[in-house]
Amino acid sequence: MSIEAVNRLIKENRTLLICGEEECLSQLDTGNWIGGTIPYCMSTEGGGVIGNQAVFVTDFTSETIAFKINSYEKEGLNQLLDDRFLDGFTYILMPGFSEIQEHYGLNMGNEPSLFDVPTMGWVTGVYLEEIGSKSPKVIDGRTGTVFENRICALHCQLPEGAYAELDIINIYKQGKGDVFRFTEDGFSCSDCLINGEPGNLATYYIENDINRTLPLVANYSGVAINIDIQDVDVENKKMSFFGPLNTVYDYTVAEYVENRYEIFCEKLPTDSSTIICSCNCISSYLNIGMEGKHSGGIVGPFTFGEIAYVLVNQTMVTLSIINVDNKSE
Repeated sequence: MSIEAVNRLIKENRTLLICGEEECLSQLDTGNWIGGTIPYCMSTEGGGVIGNQAVFVTDFTSETIAFKINSYEKEGLNQLLDDRFLDGFTYILMPGFSEIQEHYGLNMGNEPSLFDVPTMGWVTGVYLEEIGSKSPKVIDGRTGTVFENRICALHCQLPEGAYAELDIINIYKQGKGDVFRFTEDGFSCSDCLINGEPGNLATYYIENDINRTLPLVANYSGVAINIDIQDVDVENKKMSFFGPLNTVYDYTVAEYVENRYEIFCEKLPTDSSTIICSCNCISSYLNIGMEGKHSGGIVGPFTFGEIAYVLVNQTMVTLSIINVDNKSE
C-alpha cells in the first residue's frame, strides 16, 4: 500500500499494524499504529520485497472495539502481560538482534500468565545483505518514536461473542538422529551433551556436514518448536541461533523434508476465512522457496522470528477471530 494511502487510513483513526523499510515508515503520520522494519512479505501477488515506495498494512479496526498501544523495556514485560485485554489479543513487535529479544526469548515462556491471552507477533529485521550494518527497529505510531531495544505492543479488545485463536504451521518435526542437550539457556552454545556424552556442537555440525537450513527441533508438550541456525563459527567452535535453546528439552536436527513448498501448502488450512493476519519466517522464504509463490491466500510479513506466545523460528503463525454464534451454526 502506498504511503499516501496509509496516511489516509491513519487520519481516519484506523487501528493498524504496519511493516516496511525504515525510510518508508518514517514518512507515516502519527496515529493508532505500531510498526516494524521488515522488507519482505507475502502479499496477494506472492512472496517478495515490499519495496521502497510502499508498506504492508494490517487493519484491525473492524474486528476490535478498543485498543491500547504501549512500548516496554525488558524490566516492564510483566506490565505488558498485565496490560492485555482478557477478552482480546495482543500483537507485539521486537527488534531483531536486540537485548530485549534475547530476554523475551529466554524468560517469557516461564511466565504462567503468558498463555492467558493470545499473544502474537514477530521480530523485526532488515534486508539480508544489511545484517550487521543496519539495526532492526520498532515504531510507536502514536508519537513516531523509533526504538532499537524496546517491544511495541498493540493490545486489542474483541466484541462480546468473539475470541482470538493462534495457530502455527510447521513443516518440520524431530529427526531420528543424535540428541542434543544444553547446559545453559541461550541463543548460542559451544559444548553440549550429544547422546548424553560431552561434545561440541559446532564441531559436530562441521564433521557431519549437517544441513544448516534444517532447524533444531524440540518437543514442547507435543508441539514441535524450531530453533534456526544463525551461524557456525568454525574457528571458535561456537554456534549461534535465531531462537533460544532451553536446558529442559532434548533437541534433534529436523527430519529432512523433500519438496518443502508442496508440504507447506498441504499443511495450510482449507478454510482461511477467519484468519485476519499472519507472519512467516525469512528462513522459510529462503529455504521453502517462497519468492513469487503464494500461501493459500494468507498474507503477512516474512520476519526474523515469530511470536506464538513464545519465540519460534521457521514457523508460520496465524491469528483468527472466531465468532461464537457462527461457530455454533
